[in-house]
Amino acid sequence: MKHKILIVEDERDIVNLIINRLDKEKYDVTVALKGDEALALVKTQEFDLVSLDIMLPKVDGLTICKELRQANKKTLIIIVSALDLDESRVNAYSLGADDYISKPFSPKILALKIASLLQRRFEMANLNMQYKKIVQHDAPLQRFFINSIHLPLTPSEYMIFQTLFSNPIKIFSKDELSQILYNEDLGNIDREGVRTHIYTLRKKISNFTDKEIIKTVRGTGFTLYEN
Repeated sequence: MKHKILIVEDERDIVNLIINRLDKEKYDVTVALKGDEALALVKTQEFDLVSLDIMLPKVDGLTICKELRQANKKTLIIIVSALDLDESRVNAYSLGADDYISKPFSPKILALKIASLLQRRFEMANLNMQYKKIVQHDAPLQRFFINSIHLPLTPSEYMIFQTLFSNPIKIFSKDELSQILYNEDLGNIDREGVRTHIYTLRKKISNFTDKEIIKTVRGTGFTLYEN
């Protein structure tokens, strides 16, 4: 799953420069050229990050920033503005902006800031996870990492691992995992299929760590080992 990015900028040339710097494999980019369009978008959709100009037609960027932050605490906001004044910066940060870039700016720097903020949010979200020293989970992108190395998983393997990871105390039977896969439209995988998936998961994990992650509770099902 890609990160959803909203670029709010009334100059099409600048929009194109920004988009050309963003990795199409990582980001799903939406563009708004007017303030009222942007306001309507943030009220009806959830974005991971919004790059927001201040001086916009219809509705100014600071108003959008204020309303977005009041409605959504998770979305990251970068203000990109020609108003390079301390007062403007203070105003933006007080309304909930996460960063502020002055125009003229380097699209490369903006792309790096976008990647940096999203990475920081990912790291902060994983700070309190029980297995953060070994396993990291990027929920928005639906990816697992073992010791910061991407763990390649099929959709069914990901769903099983995500289920165990999100419920570290609970023991899941083969039947329960089979039903979860069925409910997620991942196929009618029987008990033997679940056992095979667990085996494959363990084998993939073992390529990156010697520590046992998935525990078999004999006669009951599967869970994660405690730290």
